Amino acid sequence: VFHEAERQVGLLFGDGRIPRDLIAVHVRWGDKFWEMDLPPMSEYFQAIQSILQRRHERRNRRSTGSSNATKEEAIHIYLSTEDPRALAEFESALKNETWADPHNIRLYADRTILELNQHRPAKGNRASWTARNTKGRSGLVALGSLLVALEATDWVVTTQSNWSRLLVALVGDGDDQIRVVDLRPGDW
Repeated sequence: VFHEAERQVGLLFGDGRIPRDLIAVHVRWGDKFWEMDLPPMSEYFQAIQSILQRRHERRNRRSTGSSNATKEEAIHIYLSTEDPRALAEFESALKNETWADPHNIRLYADRTILELNQHRPAKGNRASWTARNTKGRSGLVALGSLLVALEATDWVVTTQSNWSRLLVALVGDGDDQIRVVDLRPGDW
């Protein structure tokens, strides 16, 4: 699993190093609409804005006289999702956002979408179907993606999704250094 994560890091981040201020955004759509109200992309963007605002406020508290940042800085976002529609909608909606210059956004798409999409059924998530068609490789790719997401400094999740719950359980959510925005809090 660690070799898979290293492989993905090498493919995602040209120099093989994860950006220092990576935001992991977990979009669980697929067939999850049966269990929860799926957040629209605008809620994910509001959460990202909230994270960027907190970062800006922290920087200002740490150093007096620092320049106001946001639109000029690179914003690194790892989109953790198995749903190709989520990637397409994220990219499309991003063009209309005004909180950041789209040219400064570095979007890294989950390898699950890029490598396993051809093995997915036309409708729904059907993880078992994909696992069978890839002889289990889909599970390895998904776990590698989880390890990449764990390297972020901030997360946008929906803990009504088990994958988001696992992510939050692994990173914790009470430490001031760990920042989690939960769009659909689940019952643990």
